Amino acid sequence: MVDTAKRPTTVVRQGDDVDVTRLVAWGRRQDPVRWILAGMVVVWFLVFFYLCKLRHDRFGTFAFDLGTYDQGVWQLAHGRQFVTVRGLNILGHHMNLVLLLIAPFYRLGAGPEFLAFVQVAAQASGAVAVFLLARDRLADRWLALVLAAVLLLNPTYQFLAWEFFHPDAVAIAPLLFAYWAARARRWGWFAVAAVLAVACKEDAALAVAGIGVLVAFRDNRRIGALAAGLAAAWFMLSTRIFQPALIPGNAPFYDTFFGDLGNSFGEVVKNSVVRPGTTFDLATRPDRLSYYRLMLAPLAFLPLASLSTFLIAAPMLAVNVLTTFPYARDYEYHYSALVVAGGILATVEGIARLGRSPSARRFLVGVVAACALASTVAWGPSPLGVKYKQGYWPLAQSPRTAVQQAAVDLVPPGEAVSAVYLLLPHLSHRERIYNFPEPFRRVDWGVQGENLHDPAVVEWLVLDRQLLNDRDSRLVDRLLQSQFTVRYDTDGIVVAERTAPGPAVSTD
Repeated sequence: MVDTAKRPTTVVRQGDDVDVTRLVAWGRRQDPVRWILAGMVVVWFLVFFYLCKLRHDRFGTFAFDLGTYDQGVWQLAHGRQFVTVRGLNILGHHMNLVLLLIAPFYRLGAGPEFLAFVQVAAQASGAVAVFLLARDRLADRWLALVLAAVLLLNPTYQFLAWEFFHPDAVAIAPLLFAYWAARARRWGWFAVAAVLAVACKEDAALAVAGIGVLVAFRDNRRIGALAAGLAAAWFMLSTRIFQPALIPGNAPFYDTFFGDLGNSFGEVVKNSVVRPGTTFDLATRPDRLSYYRLMLAPLAFLPLASLSTFLIAAPMLAVNVLTTFPYARDYEYHYSALVVAGGILATVEGIARLGRSPSARRFLVGVVAACALASTVAWGPSPLGVKYKQGYWPLAQSPRTAVQQAAVDLVPPGEAVSAVYLLLPHLSHRERIYNFPEPFRRVDWGVQGENLHDPAVVEWLVLDRQLLNDRDSRLVDRLLQSQFTVRYDTDGIVVAERTAPGPAVSTD
């Protein structure tokens, strides 16, 4: 007699025994949702990292802001903080403490490609956070997978990679993970993700404060209040104490960009409230309305279905709308990074709120997916978009690339250089590298042009005559006649070495 209670669990088919336990484990490993998500993340990372590297290798990156951050991290790696590309302390301009985590890699030889690796990898991982949140809120892993793809298809999200490196873009993923962890009540992970997000840039602290407020009302009053309070305190300490201390006498970055609304954080907030007509006029101008459309259309306007969650993005959205700085309202730039983060979170919550039935949730996710796909084709820089071949990426090899490379290779390491903005990011691992025509003439130095360096320190010029305006061309001619000798001149690319001392030169 066979004791069936002790018999191994098997499935018998045509004489072959198969261990069901192993079969189930194998099935879990072959989980299609998990593999599709991993495939989406990896492919997105590979595509955009390759395009970023291609753009840099073919001299398509700029002094502002890749050259700024590349020299800044290199300076931090060598115990310094002053960035001569911009004439500012790298941590005073913005409180980007995350750069301190990157700096050790620069001691090992890392450079711009590593910055691209960090940002693109961080952005790609944001899809995982969206998947986890949508899986929990919608109780459907396939719908969660689609919403993860919606983030990766977002045109602004893709342009953040094209812009190459900004801590704002790196902050998106930890913000998304922090929100999911709070929703899942995984407070340890919430703390880690929130701290990492805040370390990216002072602006992210306001988004974390918004998450804290939501946590206080939804989940845990004590933890939420603590998170909101600490984040708000860090924002005030960063912008009112630490940054002014690192750049004495200068106002925090955004304070001077609000025209008649004021020249300080307090003035802008006060005037926005007491002068609602002015605020409404600014917020409803045609360029602002176009900005709302470009930010919300890829998400089918569903963030409006969860305004409480979308308030996470409210501080940065208000800055972008009220500022006089036009690039803040261009969906292609990093100023919109935190708006994208708040938008995708509000989209998931909006679907959870409106989708009372599985069929309703499927319909809403389908609508968002269709809008995301249409917008990425119309507005995105990925290979799926019509803008892919419009010059954003240097897909065709330029005959000048070899000439440009030969020019930068000619400059000795460590010596002070003034270079045009397209060549500067290839020369920025040195203590003194200036964005021509600085320091010979101030253009974008410091906040108010304070403490411009003596032009006599410049030992090399690396120029592209095709990028010089008439005024700069006259300056170059005077420098070559009096202080510098040409060492290389091919196809408009000029490298000149200082051979004579000279006073500050200006065409003024």
